[in-house]
Amino acid sequence: MKEVTGRLQDLPEEASLEAEQVDDSHFHGQSQQKGAAADDLARLHEISTSLIRERNVAVLYERVLDGAISLMSADMGSIQIFDRKRGELKLIASRGFHPESTAFWEWVRPSSGSTSGHSLSSGGRVIVSDVETCAFMASTADLDSYRRSGIRAVQSTPLVSRSGPLLGVISTHWREPHRPAEQALGQLDVLAQQAADLIERSQAEAELRQSEEHSRRLAEIVESTDDAIISTDLSAVISTWNKGAERLYGYTAEEMTGTPIRALVPPGRYEEELAILARIRCGERVEARDTVRRHKDGTLVDVLLTVSPLKNAAGEVVGGCSIVRDITDRKRLERDVQLLSRELDHRARNLLAVVQAMVSLSNADTTQDLKAVIGGRIRALSQTHTLLAEANWTGADLAGLVKQELSPYCSEQALRANVNGPEVYLKTGQAQPFALLFHELTTNAVKYGALSVPAGRVQVVWTKGDDGLLSLQWLEQDGPSIVPPQRRGFGMRVIEDVVRRQLLGEVRFDWAPGGLTCSIELANFADTQEVG
Repeated sequence: MKEVTGRLQDLPEEASLEAEQVDDSHFHGQSQQKGAAADDLARLHEISTSLIRERNVAVLYERVLDGAISLMSADMGSIQIFDRKRGELKLIASRGFHPESTAFWEWVRPSSGSTSGHSLSSGGRVIVSDVETCAFMASTADLDSYRRSGIRAVQSTPLVSRSGPLLGVISTHWREPHRPAEQALGQLDVLAQQAADLIERSQAEAELRQSEEHSRRLAEIVESTDDAIISTDLSAVISTWNKGAERLYGYTAEEMTGTPIRALVPPGRYEEELAILARIRCGERVEARDTVRRHKDGTLVDVLLTVSPLKNAAGEVVGGCSIVRDITDRKRLERDVQLLSRELDHRARNLLAVVQAMVSLSNADTTQDLKAVIGGRIRALSQTHTLLAEANWTGADLAGLVKQELSPYCSEQALRANVNGPEVYLKTGQAQPFALLFHELTTNAVKYGALSVPAGRVQVVWTKGDDGLLSLQWLEQDGPSIVPPQRRGFGMRVIEDVVRRQLLGEVRFDWAPGGLTCSIELANFADTQEVG
């Protein structure tokens, strides 16, 4: 003021008065500018305070956008967040856009004809005071979208975190050609930095919540799984022990936390455990392997074991994580399959041997008769196989096996065969010999005995004593008069061989004139399962 006044002393009075008026006008303008600046600062402070208090991310974006539009005295605005996976900007908040423009700018590439796309590619602010004269917008779909929303001027300012990465872009738009003042842009920069800090914080909090939720779900999975999941340090001392481990080993977490995992390893498996620990210390994963571990009660458990190294944030191996699955049922099934395979192999070989013997020892007057004899014996074996298959190869019911062979004579119409005795279940290895036994007796009765005449009958009865003695009788009645055979035929030799060699019993033939009686006694039959 003093400098101005000094300069005014050399002026004429009229000029001096005019200068004083101008000088007063100058200071009045400065006062107005200071007042406007103060209002802008107060408004910026109010916006900043509301942003700091806001915890809802969606509402935070809306407040940032409203604050930017207010500070820039703009007509419209938008906020876009940078999606690192796609390398594009995603529109998350906007004001005043035509719906089609909103849809068009939902995703913006760095190569687009918009200011936000150019801001993304350059990393700096982009200002277009008139979209109609902008070279990079000419003849682009973005210019059409600007026109659709009635936009003539636009600026886009990047939202950059303090650590450097771009977080997004905030843009303001005007309906008339416009170039924002430096003071307004400076205030926008302050708001943009605050917004970037708050957005970064909100994203970090969201990631933390997501991580905590992921950890919670992972913990629930670990606790609910049937598999034992155990973590140890590099000294193989247990640090965590889930419910699956409690069920598998019988120990509680309190009992095992802080205990060397060697307590679960049988003496014969110590070297295996040392080898696993050595590989874990080298950062190697131990692929799933079948092994054995020890239960609290001392019993051994078949398990499937997988061990992976545990690393800290620096990538250093700090321990191991074991996933252990009980495979007792699987091992039992494997043993059953192996046993069944051996049993089937044995039975097949035995059956072939029986068939070979039948073919070599069978005789008949004609070829057709020979075929019939051999076919009948093979058919008896086949029917027995069917009974065994229906029982899943666990055995066969004695009564069912006898009735199957005598089925043509056991019907209500025929009533020529009677089968009676307690329920006895034959083992798989006993069913085939019994089938051959009754086939030969039935064949003999049909050809020469009681079943060769209409009035003849057959009765099959058996008893089982407490001492395990099984007594069985084949009784033929009302048949033709018979005499003892002069020579032992193949059928008799089969019966004797089956009873004495395969069933370890005794057989006796009584060739009474009224019909054959075949008595069979099998001692130590108690190991055969009874039903009923």
